[in-house]
Amino acid sequence: MNSFKIGLSATLSGRHAVQGRESLRGIKLFTDHLRSRGGVKTRNGDSLIPNLVFYDDSSVAEKTRENTRRLIEKDRVDVLLGPYSSSLTLACVEIAEKAKRVVWNYGGSLDDIPVHTRGKTVTAITEASSYFHAVVDMIHDRYGEAAEIAVLRLEGSRFSHTVSEGALLRAEKLGISAQVYDFPSGAEDFSSILDRARSQGASCVLCCGGMEDDINLAKWVSKNSADAFVVVVTLAAAVNEFEKRLGREAEGFVSTSQWEPTLCVSVDFGPSPKEFSDEFARAYGYTPDYTAAQSYNMGLIIEKLIGKTGTTDEQTLLSEALHSRFTTFYGDFRIDPETLRQTGHRMLVTQWQDGEKKIVFPQEYSNSRLII
Repeated sequence: MNSFKIGLSATLSGRHAVQGRESLRGIKLFTDHLRSRGGVKTRNGDSLIPNLVFYDDSSVAEKTRENTRRLIEKDRVDVLLGPYSSSLTLACVEIAEKAKRVVWNYGGSLDDIPVHTRGKTVTAITEASSYFHAVVDMIHDRYGEAAEIAVLRLEGSRFSHTVSEGALLRAEKLGISAQVYDFPSGAEDFSSILDRARSQGASCVLCCGGMEDDINLAKWVSKNSADAFVVVVTLAAAVNEFEKRLGREAEGFVSTSQWEPTLCVSVDFGPSPKEFSDEFARAYGYTPDYTAAQSYNMGLIIEKLIGKTGTTDEQTLLSEALHSRFTTFYGDFRIDPETLRQTGHRMLVTQWQDGEKKIVFPQEYSNSRLII
């Protein structure tokens, strides 16, 4: 049997370690499953066995560049996956672009990532500017134009600024009043910001900080103003670590998620959401977050493309990806060939209810109703 190498700069320590470790477990589980099935079966009858190569980047951009260069020049990987987080993905594509390599992006959502790779990116996740669209849509469905939204934006973060700008534009389109409030990383006291937001009529809060920032906000809201806002949204509430750290204080917090184990979709190939979740739980002892699903899903996409084309040649796989349309356990996959934007995938809105994360929007995917 022939083999092929999948390589990535893995984020196993540092600021993004929680999501990075989860992402690595997802792609490791995929390669284990693929190996157990005898590898990728191509249409000409060959089988290709995957070998996974990875190095820790410690959530540092320069180490990501070093790892990417090593994967390309020394390991000569056939498939180059991006790391978790937009900033590290940009560091990866900086090196990949110089080497004219394709980046299979499951963990970087900044809108301009495809631009930096000059057309050599395959992205399967929703872009950052659309992160809060579903949340704003839900608020509009529930409260109409009477809603007032306070968007908390992390100072100095391109990702947070992009997500915030997307939320403001969506709110404006729907006729909802929204205002931005900047806060510094590491803030623990949000009284000044939230007092100003309340005085200006805000009934909903959307916070797009890092993991620790969002947890700090949630702690402050729980202790000081739990009843002041009808909806409080934090990006970190999409992952299990949020509930693990906060316990009962996580109750009621809302988030936007790329994927959930309870998602109901009809797949064209691969496991169902429940099957993937159960397999992950058997392997690692807990229910996966969307970050594990993202990397496993990228593995499925690559398997599908190699099986269809019969090759690991990057340009052939890229061309096939740009003209493919299908549904996996992660949702719909469809790329705009001109912009390389992922246009098929849809975001979910979740809420912690009785210690469980429930999908509350869009209605066609929901398994619970928003509790306020």
